[in-house]
Parts: sequence; structure tokens; C-alpha cells
Amino acid sequence: MLSSLFISNLALIKNCEIDFKKGFNVILGQSGAGKSILIDALSFVLGAKADKTLIRSKENTMRVEAVFDHLSESIKETLTSLDIEFEDELILSRTLNLDGKSTIRVNGVPVVLKTLKEITLNLIDFCGQHDNVGLINENNHLSLLDRFIGDKAYSLLEEISKECDNLAEIEKEIKSLGGNETERNRLKEILSFQIQEIENANLQEGEEEELKERFKFISASENICEKVGGAVSKLDEGVNAVTNGLFEAKNLLSSFSEFQDIAECQERLNSAYYEIKDVAEVLEGIVKNTDFDESELERIDNRLDLIKSLKKKYGADITEILKFLQDAKERLDNLENSEFMINKLDAKKEKCLQNLNQLCSKLSTLRKENALILEDKIKLELNDLQMKGTNFKVQFDKSEIGRKGFDAVKFIFSANAGQEMKDLSKTASGGELSRLLLAFKGIMLDKENVATVVFDEIDSGISGQTAGKVAEKLGKIAEFVQVICITHTPVVASKGDEFILVSKKNENGETVSNAKVIEGEEVVEQIARLIDGNENVSSTALDHAKKLLA
Repeated sequence: MLSSLFISNLALIKNCEIDFKKGFNVILGQSGAGKSILIDALSFVLGAKADKTLIRSKENTMRVEAVFDHLSESIKETLTSLDIEFEDELILSRTLNLDGKSTIRVNGVPVVLKTLKEITLNLIDFCGQHDNVGLINENNHLSLLDRFIGDKAYSLLEEISKECDNLAEIEKEIKSLGGNETERNRLKEILSFQIQEIENANLQEGEEEELKERFKFISASENICEKVGGAVSKLDEGVNAVTNGLFEAKNLLSSFSEFQDIAECQERLNSAYYEIKDVAEVLEGIVKNTDFDESELERIDNRLDLIKSLKKKYGADITEILKFLQDAKERLDNLENSEFMINKLDAKKEKCLQNLNQLCSKLSTLRKENALILEDKIKLELNDLQMKGTNFKVQFDKSEIGRKGFDAVKFIFSANAGQEMKDLSKTASGGELSRLLLAFKGIMLDKENVATVVFDEIDSGISGQTAGKVAEKLGKIAEFVQVICITHTPVVASKGDEFILVSKKNENGETVSNAKVIEGEEVVEQIARLIDGNENVSSTALDHAKKLLA
């Protein structure tokens, strides 16, 4: 349960620390004092969406810290699985800066928001007047019934979900084999065309690169012949050829072989002569073998266009195209032999559908049995809440089989005996919805593993003797779980075990809210204010408040 809450720079609160007790904690204060800030703070530290607008004006950071004790086994197991140490105490701390950055710690260990939500999933149950909207929404009624049933329903829902996964997998396999006969024949035609188109191309690995190089060479052949032929002429043709000059030069030096330096130069000229002769011969061979062939150039160009076209259809390169060909052949082969496989899968699908239908029927029977129990319990609760003659029923209809079964459920209601039962949204008033919500909450407490329930003006729209019954109901709930209740109803407030007053005042031109635990005469005065409605309460209101508290 929640033992303490520390708030810093959140909305109108500067710094505030509140201790909570086991039992019935009542939050009092005038409208606009900031009671809802406590709910915002709790929601924030438990993992609600961070809202920068909640940061107090002129401040950069807000911080909330909540301490919980008497931890449930499920919370302990979660903390252990996350390697977070604890000694029967859970300390949650969360900050938010104006730049949107948030820091979260659990028992001093930094965690991410997802982990925080996992830890706090069953710490506190919030129940407010606006939750009436969820109650009248038919989309929530089936899940509320399943929550009432508990583990038996969830176990069947898990089996149904697994069977739905199996069905989806089978249908996927059938689809991969072409689906029905018409679809298979169409797919076979497409695959046959694709296979033939690729095979007719007779592609070879590395072919495209070779073709591009050859295309580039042939395109440049005219230029090659002209330039390389010119180089050959300069090196080894005519009177002024380089080889002629070298030959004459080395011969002129040959008669001075007795001089070492001249002899070395003559030897180098001799080497240069034979090297250049060799270069000239190679270049001459290139000229002889280089022939500009326009027909070959066109053939290569067409081949490259074909490869480009195939790449657009089947892959980024020839390797991928050939892989596509292999896969297409396998798919076609599977299709050719798919009749046996599809018959086998159809039988498997039929069996899966039978299992699914059986599970859904079993769940539907369970729901209908428990719906009768829920109806009786809700009517009993509402009877305790001054709604005698009320009728409440869980209406069933059938929908398509899915992960939630094949039941469509909605709650119908009439507030008076003999009155036609209608949808909640069409017949229940605000006060009636509040009592319905409280009835559901009372019934569900033993189904949900929570230690703290927050009621935010659940008694809105309720007065007189009915308010007294609501107060009794909240008091009973507080015997089993910690209750934190924001209320403006005197009789509800008087049931408290601890009282927290939220007030606001002006400090140096700034509005500041604060919360503190009050006792004794302060409690009497605050409840008297709820009765009287004036700041200066009458003696009659004070006497009434004392009687309520007594």
C-alpha cells in the first residue's frame, strides 16, 4: 500500500510530503484547492504520460516520490526478475524537466518508463467519476465480465489465442501454395513465364562486368588504333624513330669501352634500345588486333539492355536474378505437387476450427454461468446503495470467432421495477452510474491483486440517505484494501481513518497549494464546512459534523 507521497514543483505545489495510513484516507479541501493535483502526482510517478505543463511556473523541474510497503508477492517477483533489491519497501522516484527529459528510479535503480509501468501495473487502482464513461462503453463490457470470472476465463482466452495463431499459420501456408485452384493456376502461369524469361536469357555470373568492359574497349577502338599506331611510329618507324637514335648512339660509344663510365652508359643505351623495341612490338600487336566492330557493339548493347530489364523485375544483379529463378522453380514445383499438401492443410485447418469452436463454446458457457452470478451480485450491491427494484442484466449476442471468443456482450439496466431495460448509456443517470461503478469495484476487489484504490469524487451526484450507503460501502472496501478518497460529501468524509486537507494560499504574490494530515477539531471544522458551505461554520454544522464522526 501507499505509505507516503512527496511532491515538488508540480502545478500549484512547491514542496509537500503526505503520509498515508492503512484503511480509509479522506482528502478534503475546497473546490480548486488542488486535490486533483495529488491524483496527477500519483499517476505521474506510476508511469502516466509526462506533461510539461504540470511543472510549476518559473521552475525547471518537477519531482514526485512515492513509497509503498506491504508489497504483494507478484510485485516482489517482478522486482526480483529485474534484479532490483528491496526490503518489503518500494520507492518510486520520477522527475521531469522543461526540456522534456525524464529520470526514473526504482529503489534507487535507474529504469526506463516501460519497466516502471511493468512494476506499477497492480499497485493502485484509480476509480473516478469519469470512469463512468468506460462503464457505459459496450466495448468494455466483455472484458469486465472476463475480469469478474478471473483465471478460468483468462486460461481459455490464452488457449483460444494460441489456436488463432495456429489457424493464421495454416492459412499462411495455404496462401503460399496458391490458395484456391483458380489462384494456384494463375500463379503457376506467372511463375512459368518468369522461369522461361530468365532461362532464355542464359545469364552467367560476372557476365555484366565483362560486357561493360568489352563495350568500353570496342567503343574506344578507333581512338586506340590512331593513338597507339602513332606511338609505334614514333618509337620504331622512320629515320627519326627513337630506336634508330638509340642504335646510332650506342654504336658511337662502342669504341670507348676501355673507359668505365662511357662503357656503362653504352650498356644502358643498349638495354633501353631492346626495351623500347619490345614495347613497340607489343603496341603494334594491339593495333593489329584492335578492330572497331559495330555489329559486336550493338550485340553487347542489346545484351546489357536485356540484363537491365531483368534486374528491374527480379533482382539488383545477376546473382539475385539467378536466386529468384531458383526460388521460382521451387515454388512452381510446390504448386505442381500442392494438391496433396493443400488437402492435408485443409484437414488441419478444419481440425483447428473445430478446436477453436469448442474452446469458444466452453468460454461462452463459462461466461453465461458467471454472468448470472454477476447480475445477482450487482443487484445486491445496488440494493445496498439505495437502488431497490433495480434490474441489471448481461445480454449476450454472437459475433465472428476471434481471440476473444464468439460472444458479444453488453450490460442493460433499468433503475425502477417494471421499467424496460435499456443500454446503460440510455437509461442510467450520473448518480446511478457512480453507484454502478462502485458496485463493480466492490465485487472486483477480490479478483484484482491491488492494495490501494483511489476514489476521485465517486460520490458525485449522490446525496441524502444514498450518500450514507455509499459511505458505508467505501468503509467496507477500506477494511480489505487501502482507500484514498477525494470527496465533497460530509457523510462519506466522516468515515475516514485519516484526513488530509488540501488548501491554497497566496505567498509573495504566488498561489501555493499544500497538503497536510489533520486531526481532532480541524477534522470537525472541515466536515462542518462541507455541511454548511461557509468559511465561518455554524454551531449547528459543527454539532452535525461531530455526530457524523461519532
